[in-house]
Amino acid sequence: MKFKSFSTSLMGSMPRSTELLSARDEGDKSKFDEILINDTKDVVKLEEDNGIDVIVNGELSRDNYMSFVADKVDGVKLMSLDEVSKLTDDESSFDESVSSMDADDTINNPIAVERIKTDCVLDFEEIKRLKTLTDKPIKATLPSPYLLTRSMWLEEVTGKVYEDRADLGEDVVELLSNEIKRLIEIGVDVIQIDDPILSEVVFSKPGTENTFF
Repeated sequence: MKFKSFSTSLMGSMPRSTELLSARDEGDKSKFDEILINDTKDVVKLEEDNGIDVIVNGELSRDNYMSFVADKVDGVKLMSLDEVSKLTDDESSFDESVSSMDADDTINNPIAVERIKTDCVLDFEEIKRLKTLTDKPIKATLPSPYLLTRSMWLEEVTGKVYEDRADLGEDVVELLSNEIKRLIEIGVDVIQIDDPILSEVVFSKPGTENTFF
């Protein structure tokens, strides 16, 4: 695929409709899937009508750009920030970092509570559906291995099943590599790797272990 100079694409997610959120909260999967398909069609049409070159699905099924992994991967549990805070050895330091990031208790975090299953499917099924909705190039979005490893590691929990964070990282890399291979096989034109927390490496305080990220 050859892209024109300064090709356009959507970065980030689209707002989810009230109907989609209600179906999710009700736990009605068939209703949720039906609304999800219709809302995704609307997102695709909006992109095409506005001349977007590389189409995305708007990530409408995701709670956020990384927590959705907990719904897809065996061995990962979604925890609230309050739950994570209570499990940390340095609860006050964690709470301080949450406050500094302007985060709240509506944010959930995926934590590896067992060794993760690396052949689980992440974005593949929704991208297959997206391919049926447009003739334009399409983009899949995945969290980076660094982002997932940092987010999924909680020493007090994950450290019981993995030797260290690097050990978890090897499984995360394999998980994402398997997904990327599947996406390439079905002809995805662009794979976006999200990693908004690399700045933590530069700006975090020396010796800080358990932070918002």
